[in-house]
Amino acid sequence: MLSLITIFLLGQLDHFAFMPISSPQTVGNPFTVTIYAYDENNNIYPYNGPVIVFSSPGPEFGNQTVTFNSGVWQGNFAATLADTYSIRCLDFSSPPHTGESNQIVFNPSTPYKLLTILPYQIYYPGIDTGKIGSAMPQQAGTYFNISVYLTDYWSNLVNSVNDSFEVSTTDEFTSTQYLQLNNGTAAFPFAFRTATYHYFYAHDVTNASIKTDTSSRINIYPGEYSRLLVLLPGEIHLPGDSTGVDFSTPGKSGEPDDQCALDDFMVLVYATDSMWNTASISDNQVTLYSDFLFSNPPPQNLTNGQTQFTIHFTQPGDNQNLWAEDNNITSYRNYLNILAVPDTSIPPDSFIVYPNPLVHTSQSMKFIYTLSVPCDLVFTIYDPFGNLVHKQNIAPGAEGSRTGINVLTWNGRNDKNKKVATGVYYAVIKGYTHTQTIIEKKMRVGVVW
Repeated sequence: MLSLITIFLLGQLDHFAFMPISSPQTVGNPFTVTIYAYDENNNIYPYNGPVIVFSSPGPEFGNQTVTFNSGVWQGNFAATLADTYSIRCLDFSSPPHTGESNQIVFNPSTPYKLLTILPYQIYYPGIDTGKIGSAMPQQAGTYFNISVYLTDYWSNLVNSVNDSFEVSTTDEFTSTQYLQLNNGTAAFPFAFRTATYHYFYAHDVTNASIKTDTSSRINIYPGEYSRLLVLLPGEIHLPGDSTGVDFSTPGKSGEPDDQCALDDFMVLVYATDSMWNTASISDNQVTLYSDFLFSNPPPQNLTNGQTQFTIHFTQPGDNQNLWAEDNNITSYRNYLNILAVPDTSIPPDSFIVYPNPLVHTSQSMKFIYTLSVPCDLVFTIYDPFGNLVHKQNIAPGAEGSRTGINVLTWNGRNDKNKKVATGVYYAVIKGYTHTQTIIEKKMRVGVVW
């Protein structure tokens, strides 16, 4: 009976109450919080146990588990969301006992970083990432809106600063954007050219201490099929290329290798969007044309945006053209040099090089030699000081290492694809098997640009 009376006199835990908290506060900075446990008659209840203290907008903006001692807890608490709200608490009973502080204004901390928000991402201040959701894929060449915020560490907008900043991307064919914040934020339209995954980089040029932001990854997909691109040997596809005139061969880099009359070579044709990205289109029929005599192969169907032809030109001559057509879409004209057929009645031990020297009007130098059997073959070019300029390893049976006459080409560039200087160089061909040397030839060659 005495224990029941004691419980009745003491009452039971009913709620928690906060002592007033001063306002404003700064996010991230700890401030003192005092909380009392009360019974239903508003008498302090000697509660000893755990309580969760958290920011009212959500525990992600600040929370901690504390322990009451004789009905009170006092300690430091920090919140991360800049806004006006209260601090709440609850225990682990069911239903829980709760308490709530007065409303407090939380101001942003000092400027810390730039934050980039992409389409379909939601700006979410109060957490370190500052955003939720993934970026929605966008089409190459189509503009979409980008937002940039100057924030504190917890991604809260700092609207008192109007710094200048620049935005660059992983797309080499887009220009750096130079912009200025207005009340801590800026929005601008942007379009990528190259269809692949990309990132934005936002850098504050006014204040170097502001952390540069790397955006989330965004997928850029090709636009609609609108162009044909012819790729000759020696050329490399360049999706996203911003070159604007046909004589500069947009959509590709490199120069076409010279070909010999009547010698077959492969031609690739790409179906692309307006930015030279390969379009995923199939079954359209592509035909090759030229104003010069050539093998005139039958039309080929596109498969996933590309097809290939094996062709040859009939007569030697410089700047012979080639283009592709598909219904109403026509590629620009492509030009290459066709060389006279070399004399193939060369002695077995000969090593012939032409043209020698290599001049600016010739795209490549050809090396002709014979092999009695296929073998491992190494083709190297050295400068006069013995420095390696170019090296090519060729497996037995591959082009350049077959029984009979073989032809290798060198375009006057080193293995970093940079033109070598005018001068004298040494070409070396060495072929071998496990038991013997099949061929070992060295010749001095010239380059005159």
